[in-house]
Amino acid sequence: MKQTAAFLLLILLAGSLGCQPQPSQMAKLGMETLGLVIVTDMPDVEPLVTAYVQAKLPKVKIIGSQAVWTHLGGTADGETAAALENRENLTRLREDLAIEYLAVISIEKGESPRHSTSITVGTDKSEIRLRQYLTVDLNYTVIDTSSGEKIFTGRTQGRSSDIAGLKVGTEGTQVGIQLSRERSLLKEAVRDALRETGIF
Repeated sequence: MKQTAAFLLLILLAGSLGCQPQPSQMAKLGMETLGLVIVTDMPDVEPLVTAYVQAKLPKVKIIGSQAVWTHLGGTADGETAAALENRENLTRLREDLAIEYLAVISIEKGESPRHSTSITVGTDKSEIRLRQYLTVDLNYTVIDTSSGEKIFTGRTQGRSSDIAGLKVGTEGTQVGIQLSRERSLLKEAVRDALRETGIF
């Protein structure tokens, strides 16, 4: 009887462990400090990316773009961004700022907000639907500062959209939601692109 009870207990324990959420690929690196450099010409994007990564890696100390650039004496132009992969610079970041891994994320706005319209005409009701969407392109590289090895690298696209509707029928007119402003669409597209990387 005791053996059966012990066996059932082990099964329940194994089952409960199997239901635990698995750590992300970045979390599996077991780092304490991450350098996070955002390369973009959109000023609202960096705080959004930093907050997203910090929420996904709550136990990791995030050192942002400004601290990294200041320490290296550079700016966020393309040439300097490429210099982040220089072994000497990586060593400086590791020894002086205790950065174990460096994530370089560049984000560019894709297509300008685009609109598409569909019209449905019926006997009792007609409907006009306006769809607005926006895209961003995201490139990412995660580098081990001790070896210079690129642990993760890739490219994703984020997309966001909103729909407004206008219905006209025998019982009157019904107006749907107002379309989101471009700023809101941009933020959601960036979040979508970060999710698509699959590493956080």
